[in-house]
Amino acid sequence: MKINLSILFICLAMSIFSQEKVDISFIDAPLLDVLKETETYYGVKFSFNTEIINGKNFSFKKKKCELVYLIGEIERQTPLIFNQINERYYYITKNSNFKPNEYNLLKEVLVTNYITSGINKKRNGTISILPSQLGVLPGLTEPDVLESLKIIPGVQSPNETAAGIYIRGGTPNQNLVLWDGIKMYYSGHFFGMISAFNPYTTKEVTLSKSGTGARYGNRVSGVIDIKTTEKIPEKITGNFGLNMTHADALISIPFSEKTALSFSVRRSFSDVLKTFTFDKLSMRVFQTFDDNQENQIIDKNIKFDRNNKFKFSDYTTKFIYKPNENESLSLSFLHTKNQMFNDFTIPIYKDKYNDKLDIDNTGLSINWKKQSSEKKTHNIKSYFSKFHLDYVGNYNYIDDYLILLSTKSNSLTDFGISYNMNYSFNNRTDLFWGYDFTSTKAAYELKYLADVEGQNRYSSIQEDEGTNNTHSIFAEYLYDNDNWNINSGIRLNYFSKIDKLVFEPRLYFEKKLTSNLSFKASFEQKHQTLSQIIEFQTSSLGFDLENQIWAQVNNDNIPLQKSLQVSTGILFNKDNWKIDIEPYYKKVSGMTSQTSGYNDQTADFSNGKGKVYGIDVLINKKFNNYRTWVNYSYTKNRFKFLDLENKFFPANHDITNYFSWSHAYKLNNYEFSLGWIHRTGNPYTAVKEFYTDDNGAPHINLDSDNINALRLPNYSRFDASMTYSFNFSKRWKGKLGFSLLNIFNKKNILSRTYNAIPIRNSDNQIEYKLKEVNKISLGITPNFVFRVNF
Repeated sequence: MKINLSILFICLAMSIFSQEKVDISFIDAPLLDVLKETETYYGVKFSFNTEIINGKNFSFKKKKCELVYLIGEIERQTPLIFNQINERYYYITKNSNFKPNEYNLLKEVLVTNYITSGINKKRNGTISILPSQLGVLPGLTEPDVLESLKIIPGVQSPNETAAGIYIRGGTPNQNLVLWDGIKMYYSGHFFGMISAFNPYTTKEVTLSKSGTGARYGNRVSGVIDIKTTEKIPEKITGNFGLNMTHADALISIPFSEKTALSFSVRRSFSDVLKTFTFDKLSMRVFQTFDDNQENQIIDKNIKFDRNNKFKFSDYTTKFIYKPNENESLSLSFLHTKNQMFNDFTIPIYKDKYNDKLDIDNTGLSINWKKQSSEKKTHNIKSYFSKFHLDYVGNYNYIDDYLILLSTKSNSLTDFGISYNMNYSFNNRTDLFWGYDFTSTKAAYELKYLADVEGQNRYSSIQEDEGTNNTHSIFAEYLYDNDNWNINSGIRLNYFSKIDKLVFEPRLYFEKKLTSNLSFKASFEQKHQTLSQIIEFQTSSLGFDLENQIWAQVNNDNIPLQKSLQVSTGILFNKDNWKIDIEPYYKKVSGMTSQTSGYNDQTADFSNGKGKVYGIDVLINKKFNNYRTWVNYSYTKNRFKFLDLENKFFPANHDITNYFSWSHAYKLNNYEFSLGWIHRTGNPYTAVKEFYTDDNGAPHINLDSDNINALRLPNYSRFDASMTYSFNFSKRWKGKLGFSLLNIFNKKNILSRTYNAIPIRNSDNQIEYKLKEVNKISLGITPNFVFRVNF
């Protein structure tokens, strides 16, 4: 009887013990060690064949974790199934249908499926996008790395491009864009209509809108941190596909259990085959450029010939070496290329217009990481980035009687090396600190030549070159428990070009008020040494398309930019409802009229500042397989320059109200998405005076006393997408997709400028008239995609 009572007591104790909540912390630990420690923690026993766990690691961190939750997480990350015999004993088998998932974000994530599947909100306030898990989005059949960011509140694109990412009033050149630690200085293909980053090589995209970690520096707006996969596959894997603008392929090859190599390539085929999708994009890109050339023809019945050619490509390579579970070494390479050729001839006059543009961005990075103990993790990174732009415009009039030659060259080389260490005091408190060194050289040259009958009548050269070395030390203190999450930091930068030391405090914290409601706040200060000058002189191509050049800070006309941003907000998450409301205020100094695009109203550099205040709102609800979300942003973005009114006026990209409503539905292997965007039109400046001088030259004077006082009509667009996934075999999988942008073919106006058009009057003399030039958005634009994974 005593023996039976003892056995009953032991079983009861085991049952109670197995339901205990234990603080769990595994960081890339061998799965065998995880199972042994789990047996000890919870008083259970596992029976399994060691072959099914060989070479597999596991990472997970959670306070007061129950056994059932831990088992569920192991099953999510590994191809294992736990079969329960009784309250103590389990036998483990292999899940033959398991799909590898290399993302372990639960220890960082506050809200999963923040907007839709594959978009999560981390505990430090950043947004994580996982392209391989991303649900279908309105107007997209593929997870475009940059385009996907636009469904996040506070992220907009007033010029309707993928690369034109404006984060809370900041311009694209104020964003820090990293690809495997490489700083990118050109993020688009086809003049920004397509992002330059292959989504099928991308593991995760992290977006920081505010409260940026102190580890990031030298930009005054958002951070877009793109990381590629670091997984060593068990066998050769890859994918390939095409849509109506380009084709791509990716392959990953394991050489052993410790090494692997991946390679990807994308290339447009518009130089070989022009599809209806490319034609739509081409009309959107070249519309004002083509119109400006045609408008210079006085007699409209005269024939002309035009040939626009464009092509782009990008290549990536990554080598991964993992000597053990605590150490890794990777080498990443990226090259992007854009080329444009334009030929415009008027045979009767023997006029020839030729434009050629080449843009390259190349990068290389090395990343070594080692966990020397349970508390210490070391990381050494180095990168090299090179950007180069070359443009030549050669215009020959009346059989070489008049020759106009304009050239533009812009180059930037950037080298950096950094060391950082993370020290975990316990499972709640971490200290992250490090040192960065970067050396950035920027140079540009603008030339213009006018030749009449072989004689140089006019020429000009504008050029600059400078190198800035930046030394930075930074530290972040991270505290995370069930009720508080704090990420505070400081960054100290020394800029050699201007011999200046600056201090940057950073803070993000979140406090749980109830189990479903949290309060958050952030503060950050940032500086930026590089700027993009807006130039208007080299050619009509430069004005309409690539009219920005990188220039280095100096103590003369390009000052150091500085920003300060504060924000507060609340986050509600319950019963598949997610509501996120975040007001903010940001001010920026060190701006100039030429770096901000207002030098068409004054020929001089004019120093100024900006201020932005607004509120971002997200409301998200899921009903079984259907999800809908509303994204609303209210923004007041104002600039002030000493020589331009000397009062605050709307920025060129000021969008007061931005509203989008999106839907996503999944039915078996089908996914559907529909979205509507409605926003305030872009601001523009009216013409104050138009006249022709005594020499017959036209002059257009804008109303510099009321800059951007007028608004274009409101912008509205409906988009839709559909994808279908299927299997060729157990290993080979396929996907078909169809998308439709601007379903109702709405003629939205993106910008408005003015031009002087020559005409022949009744006396057969040439005079000029003022013409309003509107840049129209994409019309109805279909796209197809076909992909194969193996």
